[in-house]
Amino acid sequence: MIALKGEYSVLIQRKSQREIQKMQEAGKLVAAIHKELRKIIQPGTTTMEIDAFVEKYMLDHGAIPSQKGYQGYQFATCASINDEICHGFPRKEPLQAGDVVTIDFVANLNGGLADSAWTYFVGDISDEVKKTL
Repeated sequence: MIALKGEYSVLIQRKSQREIQKMQEAGKLVAAIHKELRKIIQPGTTTMEIDAFVEKYMLDHGAIPSQKGYQGYQFATCASINDEICHGFPRKEPLQAGDVVTIDFVANLNGGLADSAWTYFVGDISDEVKKTL
């Protein structure tokens, strides 16, 4: 364990090779889920459907959605649409062409954790929106 001194005290715990390997395996699963999301995120899809897909994919591959149940959180993902700040809740309203949605989730695969948020374009987006990203 390393303790850094200064304005803030931080403890850094070194990971073993086994812990790093578990994190890498979880990271591969998270990346695979995000790649699949590219195929299903389209106009008419809801972020609740995305949430259900992510949870099922994780469970089918031996992982647990770590966010679900954390401090009472009910979902496997966070979903933020357009100008919403990070960590929005999934909802039933369908995505529209031109929306920009960020899907964030944490997978626990055999004790290895991986967390990732990717941003997706829903259908075609305007040049004005492209410039802001």
